[in-house]
Amino acid sequence: MDTKPNIFMKILNILSRNPQKSYDLEDLTSFAIPCSTEPHQDNLWIQRGYQAEVLDALILLDNHGFIILDSVSDQSIISIKGLINVSSTTFSN
Repeated sequence: MDTKPNIFMKILNILSRNPQKSYDLEDLTSFAIPCSTEPHQDNLWIQRGYQAEVLDALILLDNHGFIILDSVSDQSIISIKGLINVSSTTFSN
């Protein structure tokens, strides 16, 4: 599995590609952890583990104001603060 800082940046980068679009937990999991859709697709426990890792990251990003997470629908969208963070990270690299 990915390291925590890496998954945070992956999620922010995915959301920043189209700031008007919201993504659900399953979509973000498949984009952030590509192997989650490959060999273990039939293994529900492994899928749930990947989703839990992404959900933990989403909750933390929401708590820090980088994204807006709708806990009812599991939809996430990037905030202005998140876009600024991605832009400043991109320019500094």
